[in-house]
Amino acid sequence: MIPLLAAVLLLAAPQSPDLKRARDRFEFGAWADAAGTVRAWLADHPDASGPDAIEAYRMLGIAELKLGDLPQARAAFVSLLSVDPDYSLDPFLVEPKVVEFFDQVKREREPALAPLRERRRALEEQRRLAEEAQKRLLSEELSRSGPPTKVIRVQERIYLFNWLPLGAGQFQNGDNAKGTAIAAAEVVLGATNLAAILLHNQIAQDPSRRCSPSAPTGCRKPPYTDADRALLDRIDVVKYVSAGLFWAVYAYGVVDAHLHYVPRVETELSPKQGGGTLKLSWSY
Repeated sequence: MIPLLAAVLLLAAPQSPDLKRARDRFEFGAWADAAGTVRAWLADHPDASGPDAIEAYRMLGIAELKLGDLPQARAAFVSLLSVDPDYSLDPFLVEPKVVEFFDQVKREREPALAPLRERRRALEEQRRLAEEAQKRLLSEELSRSGPPTKVIRVQERIYLFNWLPLGAGQFQNGDNAKGTAIAAAEVVLGATNLAAILLHNQIAQDPSRRCSPSAPTGCRKPPYTDADRALLDRIDVVKYVSAGLFWAVYAYGVVDAHLHYVPRVETELSPKQGGGTLKLSWSY
């Protein structure tokens, strides 16, 4: 399970472009190209260590073994073990003969790997002790000084919200009343404009409301009756006025949001409100 997890972490870790190109060729089965690309990367990174180095030596060892160059494959695997003496190939991801060759190299080099392994464990133990000492120091200082006397909440605001409709800029700036008024006005005006457009189209496209010049009365400007034409004119007024007012309210909201926009706001809270946290920060 641990080797499989290590392989997954190596796959998920960000890699340099050259190493990614080597992986693409490796997975495609272009062993010679993969080995050459890995060697070029290692030449450019002589002090490489960590996941990138492990992955490079792993691909190089397997590629050289596939090409039949056992000494080069052995050298690559030894280099891998020098970085991580406890490393092992996952038999679920690597074919058995490669795993067998790697394990053989590991057994042969065990006398040299043992000191490396002990040194690595000693470094990990030192790191653990240092972390425990740091936590203990901070805990003792907190016990001595008591809880924080104030908590600062940091709010990062997004500039794009100043251009959004429905009072988004006002709500972000904390002016909820003004934001609600702008949002309500835009919803009402937008709905009125849409209703006027739909009603206008319904009347204009209704063939039963058409008339002709031969009609006895009420058809001075066909194809609409005089009454329908007057109604359409009134609907047009509502349509254009509501659209104009909508954009006027939108423009006011944008200008007002810009005038009151502050990119970063810090609010002081009591320790109880802040839950004992010294500083809170989030972004919308």
